[in-house]
This record gives sequence, structure tokens and C-alpha cells, in this order.
Amino acid sequence: MKKICLILTMIILLGATAVQAHTLYFTLMDNEDGTVDLSGMYSTGEAPVNTPVRLINTADNSVIWQGKTDENGECTFNRPSVPYEVELDAGPGHVAREDGI
Repeated sequence: MKKICLILTMIILLGATAVQAHTLYFTLMDNEDGTVDLSGMYSTGEAPVNTPVRLINTADNSVIWQGKTDENGECTFNRPSVPYEVELDAGPGHVAREDGI
């Protein structure tokens, strides 16, 4: 019984570590030409390929633009004239959302 409890505890702890090790991040860069570059990355160093990107109007939560990252986890979009948030959505547990610039 002790052996089974030890094995289950190890599985739970290792599973929690694996989940923690795959966090989604992104950075935004103003190109000063009316466009913004998004560069996404998982904490493992992998690029979020073909991952949906949404720009959300903060006044009413409407989607004002949507696209996807390329094979490098990057995309460029026109900078909205209204306050907005950027959402990179790689599925449950892998959503990053930040204020736009």
C-alpha cells in the first residue's frame, strides 16, 4: 500500500511539474509605422505555431481583429486606434492575454 501511495504521489508531482513547464508567453513591439509585431513562445522554447491571436476592444470585449501566428510563432497586425488587449490562445491552460501597446 505504501508503495502504491508513493508511486501515485510521484506521478502527481511530476505531472504538476510538466504542466508548469509549458507556459505561454508573448511580447509586443511597436514598429512605429502603425503596425505591431507579436512574438510568442512557450517556456520550453517552442514556438506557438498557427496559434490564434485576437485583439479585443477593452470597452466592450468585442473582437476587433483575429489572425494566427506563423511557423515562428510570430504575427504582425495593424495597431488599433482604441484601447485593446491581445490574446494568444493555444487551447485550455495555454492562453496568454495582455494589454496592447
